[in-house]
Amino acid sequence: MKFFGKTSTLAVSCTALIMGIGLVVLWHQYVEETEKTRQLEEQLVILTKQEKQSVVMQRVNAQMEEIANQERRISDEQREKAEHQTAIAEMMRQNAESERQNALEAERRAVAASEVAKNQRTIADQQRIEAEYQKRVADTLGYLTLARQLGDVAIKQMKSGNQELATLLAYAAQMYNMRYRGNDYVSDVYQSLVMCSNSRHNWSRHKGIVHDLAFYNDGTKHFVTCSGYGELMEHIESDGRLTTTTLLQDSRFDFRDVFINRTKKIIYAVSRTGHLVLKGNNLFKVIPVDNLGTLIKLEPLNNDMLLVGERGMAIFDMEKNAITRTCQLPYKVVSVHRYDNYPCIFDDHQRMLLIKGLDKIESTKLPFDGQVTSFASSKSTKIIAYGMNDGSIWYVNPQGKMQKLVGHRSRVTKMKIINWRIHSASYDGLLNLWIVDRSKIEPMPIIQNDGWIMNFTFDDKKEAVWCSDQKGNIAESLISIPMMRQMLKNRLKRNMTHEEWDYYIGKNIPYETFIGRKEGQP
Repeated sequence: MKFFGKTSTLAVSCTALIMGIGLVVLWHQYVEETEKTRQLEEQLVILTKQEKQSVVMQRVNAQMEEIANQERRISDEQREKAEHQTAIAEMMRQNAESERQNALEAERRAVAASEVAKNQRTIADQQRIEAEYQKRVADTLGYLTLARQLGDVAIKQMKSGNQELATLLAYAAQMYNMRYRGNDYVSDVYQSLVMCSNSRHNWSRHKGIVHDLAFYNDGTKHFVTCSGYGELMEHIESDGRLTTTTLLQDSRFDFRDVFINRTKKIIYAVSRTGHLVLKGNNLFKVIPVDNLGTLIKLEPLNNDMLLVGERGMAIFDMEKNAITRTCQLPYKVVSVHRYDNYPCIFDDHQRMLLIKGLDKIESTKLPFDGQVTSFASSKSTKIIAYGMNDGSIWYVNPQGKMQKLVGHRSRVTKMKIINWRIHSASYDGLLNLWIVDRSKIEPMPIIQNDGWIMNFTFDDKKEAVWCSDQKGNIAESLISIPMMRQMLKNRLKRNMTHEEWDYYIGKNIPYETFIGRKEGQP
């Protein structure tokens, strides 16, 4: 029983243990299940919430979808409106572009029209300026022509003895010529100025041809002349009066050239007969010069004097008053002048010979045909002029270009150059002025003499030219135009009457008075 009791106890213990274990397992399972249930419940809650949320979301989504559909409809409507607006905008843009293009075209046309207008205006301005210029030119030419006509009438009136009217007409000619910048040396205008200003004086002093005249250059009009009749005279001009002293008168001599030694105050004159005459204070000496042929000229050479004949040359010592050396020439001397501070000779073989000494002669063949009877050159302007036996002049400019000038009818006897002005005298009685820095070089007669002009020279101030002729006359002519204009103005005694103005100048030209006119307006 005990065994069975113990067994039963053991069995019960085992059973109890097993049951305990079972209970533990069951509890554990219960706990797990409970935890699972809790978790499931939590999940259920979560799912319920999620489901609720899902429903809500579905509703929200449905609402959102509805909203989206509405928005899509609205968007479609707006899109359609936008497309419509876009179409309208595009049409408006196209219209605007078309209008812009039209505006640009209109602007282009306006610019083109403006350019055409500017061009037309420019052309019109140019035509106006050209018309005004042509009018001024026509007016200028008309007034310059009037000046020449008035000068011509003044000369005729002066020759007919109507000096008062001639002076008025010459003054009017000067007024218009000066106002319209005409050439001061136009023949009629200049000659009327010379004649009516009474600026030329003529004196008959010699019996023979006056071949040369030389100034003392002492600041006064003090000079010496020599003639072919053996006359040697000294002159002083003051206030239009010429005081003359005869130094020598001997018909055995035929004087061709005169030179004044201003230091020693000795006058040297060469005679064609082969004599050199010295005349000074308490000095009179005649020196025969042989083997030179006809004496024609004397020129300074270094410190001595060179005597030139047609067939030879001689050196004259001015300290000893004696000939120290002579030489004969194998050619005939035609004329003697100066070039580059030395005597120069032109012979009958168309050569120019520069005399630097009897043993130093430089020969040059002339580039033209004919006989040179006069010569002049200028150091300042580098121009050269050759006067010919036939009256023509060969002019050489600074570049060496040669031009033939025609203005004299016979032999050119003397030439002088002042700057760009060449003065030439001739047997035709004309003293011509050539202004060679102009494009067209033409002669302008500034003196018209009744006889041959044998020689001429200028006074110290270059205000007057002195001429000598074959009739034994000596003439002084002013070449200073301002001085002659003032003299002409001083000779005016009245103004023109209106009748004289209308007749000689013209009714269409405004009347002007002459007396009281300001300086600078002749």
